Amino acid sequence: MRRYAWLVIGVAAVVNTSGCQDRKRLTVALAEAKASEAEKDSLLTEVLETTQFVSDMNAELAKVKGVTVTPAGGDPGVPGAKADRTARAAALERVQQVIARLDSSETKLAETEKRAKQSRQRNARLLAQIETFKKTIDDLRTTAEQQKTQYEGIIADQKTQIVALNSRVDTLAANTALLTADKAALTDTVKNLTSYKNTVYYTVGTKDELLKRGVIVKEGSKFLFFGGSRVEPARTVDPSAFTAIDKTQTTSIPLPQPDKKYKIVSRQDPSHLSSTVSKDGKVSGELRITQPEEFWSTSKYLILVQD
Repeated sequence: MRRYAWLVIGVAAVVNTSGCQDRKRLTVALAEAKASEAEKDSLLTEVLETTQFVSDMNAELAKVKGVTVTPAGGDPGVPGAKADRTARAAALERVQQVIARLDSSETKLAETEKRAKQSRQRNARLLAQIETFKKTIDDLRTTAEQQKTQYEGIIADQKTQIVALNSRVDTLAANTALLTADKAALTDTVKNLTSYKNTVYYTVGTKDELLKRGVIVKEGSKFLFFGGSRVEPARTVDPSAFTAIDKTQTTSIPLPQPDKKYKIVSRQDPSHLSSTVSKDGKVSGELRITQPEEFWSTSKYLILVQD
């Protein structure tokens, strides 16, 4: 009787142990189911956030997609091209952020899929959802990679255009410098030519003074009572023996002794004077020139000999 009692106690213990194990398995299964559901919800939230992130990025990228370097003819210059390149670089950075976000989501999907496959209670619905999410991420990645390639190509083209624009600016700067130098040289040349053209010379003195300074010479000869000599401008003229003036500025030359008469022995025509001119072509008082261009056209050197 005692032996049967122990047998009943043993069977009861086995049954109780088996029931405890079933409850534990049920508890584990329920925990895994909850974890799987939570994993799915978390995964869905992650994918939705990633999709929204990509959508927002696409909206931002669309704003700069129309930015292009202005073609020749409407070229805003290097600063404009650099601004375009900066906008493209910012867009490329956003695309790279999209790709990084997709990489992160893809890693989380892989981890979730691994846990789902290792679970004793394989969740077919969760695995199917993961496959769908993976396909969504792959599609988004393809689009992002295409945009990345596009922006990299545009930035490379803009870099080439900026180099060309810089070269044009350098060339223009060099040409401007040359033109400035040429203009300055031309201005100096014109100034010098004008000064040379307008500079004339005059000298006044007695015959002996002018002969001594080599301004005039005697020509002709006299034999007994026949023939005679006359004074003429020297064939070689020394400008230092003259006073230089600007014919456009100086039209009146005061004579040293107003009461004396002076004869023009150089080739200027007295008819272009407003001074009192005698019949023999002599002037007195002051030499006033009314027509400078005509008066000085025959010679730049005026010689006046005092009687």
